[in-house]
Amino acid sequence: MKKNGILKAIGVLFVISIIIGWIIPTGYYSDSTFVTDAKVMLGFVDLIKYPIINFTSSVFVLTALVIIFIGGLYGVLNKTTVYSKFINDITKKFVGKEKTFLIISILTFSILTSLTGLVLPIFILVPMAVAIILSLGYSKMTALVSTVGAMLVGNVGSTYGFNINGYISYLYGSDINATIWARIIIFLLITALFIFLVIKNKSNNLSKTKKTKKVETKEELIIPLYEEISSKKSYTKMIVALSIMFVLTIVGMYNWSEAFGITLFEDMYNGIASVEIGGVAVFTKLIGTLDPIGYWSNYDLAGILLIASFIIGKLYGLKFKDIVESFIKGCKEMVPVAIYVCIANVVFLFMNASSYSYFATISDWLFNLTDNLNVGTVGISSLIGGFLFNDFPYMVNAVCTEISAMTEHITLMALVQQTVHGLVNLVAPTSIILVAGLKYLDVSYKDWLKNIYKYVLLALLIISIIIIIMTLL
Repeated sequence: MKKNGILKAIGVLFVISIIIGWIIPTGYYSDSTFVTDAKVMLGFVDLIKYPIINFTSSVFVLTALVIIFIGGLYGVLNKTTVYSKFINDITKKFVGKEKTFLIISILTFSILTSLTGLVLPIFILVPMAVAIILSLGYSKMTALVSTVGAMLVGNVGSTYGFNINGYISYLYGSDINATIWARIIIFLLITALFIFLVIKNKSNNLSKTKKTKKVETKEELIIPLYEEISSKKSYTKMIVALSIMFVLTIVGMYNWSEAFGITLFEDMYNGIASVEIGGVAVFTKLIGTLDPIGYWSNYDLAGILLIASFIIGKLYGLKFKDIVESFIKGCKEMVPVAIYVCIANVVFLFMNASSYSYFATISDWLFNLTDNLNVGTVGISSLIGGFLFNDFPYMVNAVCTEISAMTEHITLMALVQQTVHGLVNLVAPTSIILVAGLKYLDVSYKDWLKNIYKYVLLALLIISIIIIIMTLL
């Protein structure tokens, strides 16, 4: 098994994107006219330079830092010893009902992602679910499919994920509830299909024990970010602390105001910030730089992970030194994952090397192949864009002005963009969460493609049928 296959795939895609930049000029849509600009022509040195730039870009480094801090959190959880007890207890409850847990895991990750679109905060739950799935005797591939795979499925069928549907609403000036019933139907169908294929897939059966002449043993089970430690302590405090942290993160990072017009959190924030004593905004000075709930970013997520790790450590009587050491230990385990995540952004970085990209030029050519804009050409555009942009809003932003000017069926075209881009992220070597999952569980990219391609094709068929029905209505 070639475990670095994902790096090779990223490298090949990066080289292809550079070659295309030599051939196709960039462009943009302005005043009802598409304007062709210069070509983005990078040389051999850039093949080395751009991957390095990934590690100096604050956005990409911050994403990597969050991944590392997730490892730090689990390092502290292991140190408390109650985390091991929790995993063991849950595992025992599902012995004989292993498939039930797979279904619960898939539904949890897909629903959370569909509703929020906050993949990094949701990724916090992945190591815990993976530990249980592996402890139940399933393979790493099954663990990957039932966690990270489910998140990617939730992305395809996003219902209220702000990073998808919120930006569609913002960029196209549409209501976030437009096409909601179609999105719900798509989500239900593709999630049901996913569960069916995972459960029926023979390669996802429980691992078999190996028999020797002397003793029957299992293959050595290595679970990332997990240490088997006996404990008599209660894990109730851990569950409560993690639950509060997770809910606070989801609420804080979801833009309620832009999505639903809910300004409660902003009003509370402004009310507190306006309190002055002696002409000084006391609470603002005491709290420091903190955005209102709904506008929290990965900076805040990283801080929450640090604070939660410290609080959980103190709840279980750990010394400050032990908390720091265990946090660092967990961080070290996630450094390789963070490095891969950074590298996965290299194509996206190249596409933003100038103010415009050749993706818009390619899309303009596709859109004008027919007299009227249709879902087929928008779908092909989104297919290409899915490989070039691992961040959905950037892909939409590149073509939304032209699409808005060419058709009245904007929300339908946006649905095509959402679903096709989501499906591409199930297979693209630049898909951030996929890359993180592959490296975390040390699963071959080639094996992943073999495992997921049938689902992608069937899901595409289901979505295509729904889109066609919508065009006929």
